[in-house]
Amino acid sequence: MDTIELASRLAGATWGHVVGDAVGVPYEFRAADRIGDVVFGATGTHGQPPGTWSDDGALMLALLDSMLESGFDPEDQGRRALAWWSDGAYTPDGDGRFDIGGATSRAMRALKAGVAAVDAGPADEHACGNGSLMRILPVALLGRDLPPAALIEQAHLASRVTHGHARCQVACAVYCLLVVGVLRGGAPADVLEGAFSAAAREYDDGDLAAHRAALTELRAWTGRSGRGFVTDSFWSAWDAFAEATDYADAIRRAVAYGNDTDTTAAIAGGLAGARWGWDGIPPAWRQRMRGREVATPLVDRLVATTGARTSSVSPLRVNSISLAGTSLDGGPGRLGITFLPGKKRTGWTGDHWRDLDADLAALRSISFDALFLLVEDFELEDWRVPDLAEAMASVGPALIRYPTPDGHVPADIASYRAAVADLVRRIAAGESIAIACRGGLDRSGMTAACVLREAGLDGNTSIARVQAARRGSITLPRQQEVVRAWRRS
Repeated sequence: MDTIELASRLAGATWGHVVGDAVGVPYEFRAADRIGDVVFGATGTHGQPPGTWSDDGALMLALLDSMLESGFDPEDQGRRALAWWSDGAYTPDGDGRFDIGGATSRAMRALKAGVAAVDAGPADEHACGNGSLMRILPVALLGRDLPPAALIEQAHLASRVTHGHARCQVACAVYCLLVVGVLRGGAPADVLEGAFSAAAREYDDGDLAAHRAALTELRAWTGRSGRGFVTDSFWSAWDAFAEATDYADAIRRAVAYGNDTDTTAAIAGGLAGARWGWDGIPPAWRQRMRGREVATPLVDRLVATTGARTSSVSPLRVNSISLAGTSLDGGPGRLGITFLPGKKRTGWTGDHWRDLDADLAALRSISFDALFLLVEDFELEDWRVPDLAEAMASVGPALIRYPTPDGHVPADIASYRAAVADLVRRIAAGESIAIACRGGLDRSGMTAACVLREAGLDGNTSIARVQAARRGSITLPRQQEVVRAWRRS
């Protein structure tokens, strides 16, 4: 599996969990026959705004943050869970917690009292809810390359922070094995059989009798009611996923069971996102999520573990081009080159899995007024930013389009000259202009050099200045010739 495919599956699993949670929140505690149509943004239980994740999403993100920052450390996991409990950390917009299970509440009080994290989760028969299963996903996502024995051990320990019963530990372990199998592209039936077989091998030990019994019970369970009991919750989520035709279908099936709808949908959503990827989640659902500024940096850091460049780990930058010696010298306007914001694909400059909102925020933070974009419409689709124009119209900076085929020169030189002259006028008026194509190299370099030509520099100096500002730019002879042949307006 290539880097971008894995990035899509990791981002899809994480967002799939919190989006599923948010879809399920308004339906919680309804019986199955009272669910009706399942839609994003329904009003109902808890009175939360559309796109709000619950404790399921918050505690999953807390565990993800812990593992990204500290590796696998149950004590740190406990501290971050307490930050959620006490301070509203990891909630959308820091707006506080709601919908907390009894075992989780008991565990938080134990943690606050100083109990060791792996002993904080109650382990009695009345503490077999789905509160650790609903947040265990990061163990699988970050432990995707671990051997089964190590993955199972981590799942057990992470579960024990809030839920110590063997039923909960085993459900978490099998779920993590399932997620890893789905991430690798396995068919659901094969993944299910492989997960139970791997768990059975690891539990073939005299010291793990309780876990063997719990595994046997889990595998034989026939109930599918969407209840909070961990075993039922596991199977309700799995069947919703395994029988679905796409991500949205999985979430609707999960919610349709009724009862603990947000948790069933979150658990199923992690699996569905891992299978169908980030692109499989309906864009309208993703875009309407609250707390994107909370989740996005964590997803970026997770995706960065694949080696892909992300907006958080490799923030968007603009290479500034000196205007010295031009008619624009000494003015407040600026000229720069950058790449396509929000792109998600492998290109000449490496593997990118970037967040559009974060990249646009970076452009605004360095006070660029407009983006002159040379990519064609199909490239926006191929590079997973079809909503670029809509996003920029909403939050800025201004977008100026001049689609030009990659590796080519403009077909209509007269209109291109007019566009370049307009850029010079804008810069002269004090605007800061960033020029971009997919990688910010040849098309962008040609256009930036033509701006310098229009502002008075000779061809060779213009090309050299752009190449000095952005290494590897404007390398194609036919594009260099456009610069050298430039005639000022």
